[in-house]
Parts: sequence; structure tokens; C-alpha cells
Amino acid sequence: MTEGSGRVHANAPVKPLVGIIGEGLADTVSSDTDIDESDFLTQHFRPFPEKQYLKLQQNEKISIYINDIMGAPSESGDQMYSLIADLLTLLSKNIFHSLTLHGRERLHLLVGRRIVFLRDPRESSGLAGVLESEGSHNLDVYTDGTLNAAQYHLVETVVEVQDRGQQAEGRRQAFSHIHHILQARPDRPACYGMSATQHSFQLFYGSSLGLRATALIPWTDLKTLCAYVYSLYDPPDGHILDNRKTEWSYPADSPSNLGSSVWKLTLDGQAYDDARIVFSGYPFGRRTNVFCIDRVAKSPTIIEQYYIKNSRRCNEADELARIHADGDVPGVTRVVASEIVMPVNDVEAIVLNKSSTPKQRLVFDDFGMALTYAKSVNDLLKAVYDVLEVHRTVAAKRQILHRDVSLLNILMYPQRPPSCNTSWIMDMPTFIDEVMSGTPRGHAPPNPCALLIDYDHSCMPEDAQIPSGPNEATRREFKYRTGTPTYIARAVTVAAVPCTAAHLVYEQMPTLDGKAKDLYISAYGQARYNRYTDPPNGSTFHGGVPRSGRRKDIQAVAQTLPFYHRWEYDAESVFWVMYSILLRVRPLNSEETNVSATSLQTAYGFLEAHKIPEDEEVVSYADRRALILDYSESSFISAFLPVMQDVGRMLLDIREHIIPTWAVMDPPPPFDDHLHEAIQRCILKYLVEHEDEPIPLTPGVLRRTVVTGKDGREPGNFDGQLPSPLQMGSRSKRPREEDDSSGRRVSLRQAADSFTRPRDGDALAFKES
Repeated sequence: MTEGSGRVHANAPVKPLVGIIGEGLADTVSSDTDIDESDFLTQHFRPFPEKQYLKLQQNEKISIYINDIMGAPSESGDQMYSLIADLLTLLSKNIFHSLTLHGRERLHLLVGRRIVFLRDPRESSGLAGVLESEGSHNLDVYTDGTLNAAQYHLVETVVEVQDRGQQAEGRRQAFSHIHHILQARPDRPACYGMSATQHSFQLFYGSSLGLRATALIPWTDLKTLCAYVYSLYDPPDGHILDNRKTEWSYPADSPSNLGSSVWKLTLDGQAYDDARIVFSGYPFGRRTNVFCIDRVAKSPTIIEQYYIKNSRRCNEADELARIHADGDVPGVTRVVASEIVMPVNDVEAIVLNKSSTPKQRLVFDDFGMALTYAKSVNDLLKAVYDVLEVHRTVAAKRQILHRDVSLLNILMYPQRPPSCNTSWIMDMPTFIDEVMSGTPRGHAPPNPCALLIDYDHSCMPEDAQIPSGPNEATRREFKYRTGTPTYIARAVTVAAVPCTAAHLVYEQMPTLDGKAKDLYISAYGQARYNRYTDPPNGSTFHGGVPRSGRRKDIQAVAQTLPFYHRWEYDAESVFWVMYSILLRVRPLNSEETNVSATSLQTAYGFLEAHKIPEDEEVVSYADRRALILDYSESSFISAFLPVMQDVGRMLLDIREHIIPTWAVMDPPPPFDDHLHEAIQRCILKYLVEHEDEPIPLTPGVLRRTVVTGKDGREPGNFDGQLPSPLQMGSRSKRPREEDDSSGRRVSLRQAADSFTRPRDGDALAFKES
């Protein structure tokens, strides 16, 4: 999922059920192989006990409701809604009563509270299964049994009701409801749903493993209908519907405010109160949630949680602990607490099945802003400069590559708690503010302009350089690509060393002069400057030597080179981040022109259209971002606003170092961080030349593109206090063994429509693409 798309406000009310969709209802899912209906019911529902079912079957009211539903005329309107709501509520009350009588412990519902099915007759074609009201402000219910308003946090299940022939629309809406309930409910590992017509109904189960559905089921199948309602109270093993270590409540200062909510998170025995959601990720994948606790006179506390695969080699908490093991590395986020989230019984981790996806929760001590909240172009460039310095430091001193550098994984204006006492890494990196000041930092604490987060795709360089791998897991991990599609390096996209004519045109290391060179040497020394600088005779490029011979022979050699994740690939990702954000920022007092607006749409369209191809697509895949690299100078700069023309020229200079395939040189550049150095020199040159004239920006507002709202704000930046302090958990393409979808990306509507007439015995499966 692209940054900003497909998110909903965690406090969005359920009313109306239809249409509570973020800017990205074009969120995509992939069709997977059909699974047998019997397996679906066995895996995802607990059958209602036979003895109780036989007793319930004798209830005449149930038969009357079912016959009336099946006999309801087309376009029956309120009658259908009332009949289905009354039937499901009747089943729910009887099943709840049987649970009480037999003492079965309900896994997640409050004692004495039943689920009732209600609707809003004014706007919604759906029903909400909610806990029965006891006069609390939490739920406002009309006396005639219809739903007035309720937050997502009160909804246990959803039912979409449609007329005959509208099964596809019913499925689409049910998918949408489950999608957004899971986004708004970090306390809910999974959610059941239903769509219904006069002829049949269909049941759904959504979790981080995907969204699954049964085939169409006739209303005469009362046993399956009872299993659905029964599972809302007592789901089958491995289907935990509620996590009591994440509790929802109203803010203390506004107990009756339906538009606001906070969360209480319990981690390692410590309670974190008043946590507000600042980011909610794709619900049928990792389901990343990021919370912020903003306390007066203290730095905010950031808490992140997401599902991980048991098969993953990398654990983010472990990687960060290794980074900071013998001294903190400034500019890298720090974990102060982490755990695998356990359910209420504390016996086993919350998982979605026996083989995968426990939920991990981490508490971070550091705090930062998304790059979209930059106050000036110079601030943005300083953040990019320092991210490169941080990345090369971690790779050199801790032997860890990030492998998922993206817009949401770089934060600026970083803070850490004032009371934080720490020991720093030896040979502290020198950051841009110190470089620009021209004076050594001395004993003052380091002051990086950026914070690099999200190390859960990281690896050790020596691992990346063994494509055969010491074991099967490592072989799989480094054979397949990882990263966020918009920003992933071109070579990583296809897991190969690309080599066209354009890739064989090299550029020497940028040189500095005047004040820029003086500042560089003052900060880093003459030896470092000389180490990376090529001789003027053109014998080397970044220290490497172009391979001699015919182009087709060089291309043949490139095809034989083993692919592994090189340092320069993360540096290329930094370039794509920098290009993407500088293309979209909105300077103050700078008007959009027809040319810049049109060029922006074209260039940004190339970025957004990029995907990570499946194995069978790699040979024929064309990376459309290459068109940006092929732009003429005038075309490249035309996408930037008039006041940003010098910024465009700086990116043009950097582009010349991004285009080549350095790995095919013979010998290649001797220093792994050569591309970091080239980008930093270009940035330093710009900052020196524009030190006294920084371009002011409008924080949080971007130029309009096809994925931004009318006001230029990124969808998913929640309303309220500016800014949303932390944006984490970009939707990444993970290694193949962790994403067994077919890779075919279709819209939510297309996914629903494609199963209008499922075969008997079939069920539907949808997974993250």
C-alpha cells in the first residue's frame, strides 16, 4: 500500500456503515486459490453443540423468520433489514443463554452483555452486531431497536444486506466494513462478517492472514448460521477475537465524546495509558499500529505493534539491541521494551494459526516527524544527509543493512527524552549541523537531523553476500526482494544486476570547492576527501574501473553476477525518497503552473505505478521509474515548482550517480559507501549555496496528485493536532515465503465481483498482494 492510502481514523463512528472508507478504498487484494467450504467452516467456526442446536431448531420463531426472509419481495427495503436483524438477535440471545447455563467461559465479551443486531434506517444498508446497551453513554439505541450511533470499538461483527442479484455489492461492502473495523481496532486480532440477500448468505473471516469467505449458503442451513453466531462468543482455537492487553476507552476529559478514543496498552507488566493511534496499516497483512502517548513536559512515548512471521530470520528488537549494544548509535531509534503479545490467559502468543504471525509490541524512546512535515527544503535535505551518515555508520560499525528505506521509515526533527542518559558509540559520526557550523561538536551530545526506524527487514552484509546461503531460510530470504515498491532499488526489484547501455555510463565522484570543501575537510579531514575523490584524468569512477569490451559481452557478464543486497541499493532507495518528497512538497508563495502540474502527475505516476514483480514476471518487467532517469534536463526540472528549480538541478546531479550499475565494473568501487558519499557531497554543495535562502514549506501539505486529497493533505494524516508524530509500518513486499499470494492485484470491487457465482463447495480467499 502506498503511503497514506487506505487508512481510516481510529475514532470514526460506525454510522453510516456504508462508505466509511478512507481515500484508498481502492485498497487492493489478491485472489488466492479456492479452498474447500468444509475446511473453511472447520477452520474458522466452532460448531454450535449438537444438543443445544437440536433444542434451538425447535424454535418456531426461527423458522418463521427464515421463511419470511426467503419469501421477501425484491427491493423489500426495511422489511429485509428487520427480518435478518431479528433472526440474528434471536439466535444470539438463545446461544448466549445456553453459554450461561453451561458455564462456558466467553473469551472476550463482558459478562452479562449479549450481542444484538441493529441498523441505522436513515443511511445504512448494513447491520452492526453490538453489545447490548445497559443505558451507558457508550451506545445510543433507539427504543424501536435501531442503531443511532456507535464507534467501531463497540462493533463485534457486521452484516451487509442487499436485494436479490446484488451479492457482489454485498460482498464488497462486507469486505469494506471488515477492512476498516480491523484498522480501527488494534485490540481485535480478527473479525467475522456476513453479507445476505433473500436467497442466501455468505460468511467472512478477516485477519492479518487475509480475508476469507464461504460460498453462498442457503438460509435453510441453520447449523452454519448458528456456528457463525456461536463463534462470536466462543471462537475456535487460534481464533482469538479480542486482546485484553489492548483496551479501548474514552478520554478522561470527554467521557461522552463519540468522536474520540484512547487506548491502554499493557507491555511487560507496565500499563501505558492514553495512547492514541497515529498510524493504522493494511489490515490483511502485518497490521501495523503505531500509538503515541503525548505527556505534558515530557517527550512522547511511541508504541508500535504488528504481526510477524515465525519463519522470519530478523527480529526488529534484537537488531536494534545489536545496533546499540556497546554504545548508542545516534539517529537510530531505540527500543526500551518489547514482547510478544499474549492473550488474557498468558499461556500462548496471540497467533492467527499454529504456524505463523504472533503479534509483537515495541516501545520506543525516540520521537520524530514524518518528512511531509518539513518546515523548509534545507531541513529536508539535512535529514536526508544525516540518514545517509547513519546508514553508512550502522553498516560499517554494526554490520547491518536496513533494506527497507522508505518515506515512512525516515523521521525528521528527532527527539529523545530529556532524562535519557546514554553512552554513545565510539568514533561518533559527524552530522550535517556540525559540518555546516564549521566547529567541532566537542563533548556536546550528537544532534542528528533524522531518525532511521523500522529495522525488521534488515540483514548483515555478510549474509547478503552469500546468495546460496548457509541454510534454506537464508537462501529464500535473499533470493526474493524486500522493500517498499515506490523506493526499492531497481536491482532489488528484479533480484539481478541490471545492465543496459545507460547503466554503463559512469560519473566521477562529485568534487567540492570553496566553502563547501573547507567545511567538509574541517569535519571529516583531508584523508576522507581524498579517499573517495577520483583523479582528474578519468581513470576511475567512484574508484572503480569500467569493464572493457563490447556491450553485449559486458551484459553477458552481468547476467552471471550473483545478486545480493549491496550498500548502494539502500542509498538508491534514499534517492527515490528524496526525489518523491521534494517533488511533492508545497513551498510558500509559489504558484503551480500548468506545466509543473502536468509534469508532476506524470512523474509521480511512474513512482506510484512501480511494483515488485513476481518471479515469472521478472524477465519481461519494465521499471517505469527508469523513464524518470531518462528524462532530459528540461523535462526532469519541469515537474518542480519555479522556486524549486535549483533543487531539481541538484537531483539531476545526483541522478547521474544513481543510473550506473556499479557492480559490473572491473574492479568495482573499493568502498561500499561510495554512493552515500556522492549523494552527500551534492547535498552539502546545495546547502552551502542556499544556506541564507532556505525555501520555506507548508508542513503537512503536499502538492496535489492523484492520491492526495483536494486540500493537498496526504490521506491518512489524521485530523487534529499537527503533526501526526510518527508514521511507521509501510506496506512492504516481504520475501516470498512470507507472502504466498498469487501477486495478481485487483481492486476490492473487482475481487468481490469475480466471485458472483462461486462453485458449490468453494470458498474464497484474499491475501495481501
